[in-house]
Amino acid sequence: MKNNCCKKGFTLIELLVVVLIIGILAAIALPQYQKAVWKSRAAELQTIAASIIKAREVYLLGNNTSPAHFDELDLSFPCTVSPELTAAFGSETCARDGKIASVLGSDGVGTIFLDGPYAYAGFGTVNADSGNLKKGVLYCGEFGGQDVHFCDKLFHGTYVGDALGAKFYQMP
Repeated sequence: MKNNCCKKGFTLIELLVVVLIIGILAAIALPQYQKAVWKSRAAELQTIAASIIKAREVYLLGNNTSPAHFDELDLSFPCTVSPELTAAFGSETCARDGKIASVLGSDGVGTIFLDGPYAYAGFGTVNADSGNLKKGVLYCGEFGGQDVHFCDKLFHGTYVGDALGAKFYQMP
């Protein structure tokens, strides 16, 4: 007769409880992880937008006119001018890996996501004061008339107005 007191291993119930706990933790952590990923991507967009804005200002000071093409700016980031996006936005637009687009317009400049849950949201500025929007201030924007709630969900931005076919939010 075998002695059951030295039996090793886990019971099925114990394993199910562990799997259930891991599942609950994953369900809580995954949305926070996705939010952190999008915030890090947005930080890249902010950096690119700020670089374009500064390069545009340098060009404007040196030439007394706004640049019409990215080639005229003193920038070194990889992107290719997209005729389709340029036609869609009405201003020269370059795409980077098909995921990010930068727009260089006479009314304003900006960068946006081209894919994902926050497509056509990003950061931009206007080239002249327009309503509640002030020249040279970097705003969070949702372009293309879509409500993706990028600016308010990720950045808790305050809506300040519409311009250039976008909703602009002041970031805290």
